[in-house]
Amino acid sequence: MPPLAALLGSADVTLRDGTLRLPDGFAAAFVGGLVVTSWLDGCLALWPRAEWEAFAARLVRLPVADAGARWFARLLFASAVEIGIVPDDISLPEPQRRSAGLEGDVVLVGAGDHAELWSRGRWDEQSSRSLNELSAALAG
Repeated sequence: MPPLAALLGSADVTLRDGTLRLPDGFAAAFVGGLVVTSWLDGCLALWPRAEWEAFAARLVRLPVADAGARWFARLLFASAVEIGIVPDDISLPEPQRRSAGLEGDVVLVGAGDHAELWSRGRWDEQSSRSLNELSAALAG
């Protein structure tokens, strides 16, 4: 697995018939395969296989007595689609694309251990928030 630095930055990309071509700066992180899931804030997450396995292990350890935790894990596992060896072009599943509103021009964003695929409109809306506004998350 390449270092997490491989999942930094962002790139404007175009989906053609639901197909994504990974930019060079992102492709190396996914050579061992990837898992696509619906994700928080209305985007899709693209997980390098090893990172997905680590994250999935955390999901199955969530408290079963907590209904929210059960639904969180359930929805992530239900939306997960494994893509083995990553070809040049990745066909993204239609239900996941539809749930994230992805078509045409989209934004691929590095998020450390995974990448996120955003509709242009949602990304513009979310990324317009200031770091100061969001910095409270660092306090906890």
